[in-house]
Amino acid sequence: MSFSFSDLIDFSKVPIKIFILFAIVSGILLFGTDEFLAQLKLDEFEKDYGKFFGIVFIVCISFIALSIIYYIIKKINVSIFKSKVKKEVIEDIKRLDPSEQSVLREFFIMRRSTISMPMDHPIVSGLMDKYILVRKSDIGTGLYFPMALSDLAKKHLTEFHLGLRKEMSESEKQKLANNRPQWTYDLLYERTNK
Repeated sequence: MSFSFSDLIDFSKVPIKIFILFAIVSGILLFGTDEFLAQLKLDEFEKDYGKFFGIVFIVCISFIALSIIYYIIKKINVSIFKSKVKKEVIEDIKRLDPSEQSVLREFFIMRRSTISMPMDHPIVSGLMDKYILVRKSDIGTGLYFPMALSDLAKKHLTEFHLGLRKEMSESEKQKLANNRPQWTYDLLYERTNK
């Protein structure tokens, strides 16, 4: 079993405020004039430990610089990921198949923003993978959890994408009504038999 310095302390878990504090203090001790250090009664401390101020200052400034670079890179990556997801969601909404449309139509039929859906249902889990549906809570009944449209889907999803049109014949409306997911009937049956 090997031992490394990183096992001793994980710098990523130390708050950056500590490094800023040490950078300021070591910077004052390193660059302060002899008169200034004498006024602060630090001239003896500087003589005893002055050889460490430079390395502490360099390490702290380096860590702060790396943290800022890491933060900027992370923000750029998040922005790129969000842009990619947005593009994919818009494209996926345009290519919804009839089964996916029937699941998403439930939000329009029930006129609710959150609906209990089975997570293990392949269409529901597929829509979650596409970032069109999101789970709203970790608390559910069995495998049924509250689901909602993602913010991106809400913004871009229209009735047209769900196979709905303003001028539909009664037979078309009936066909859509008969094409509801089976789990909606299971939910209605459970609610009526309680």
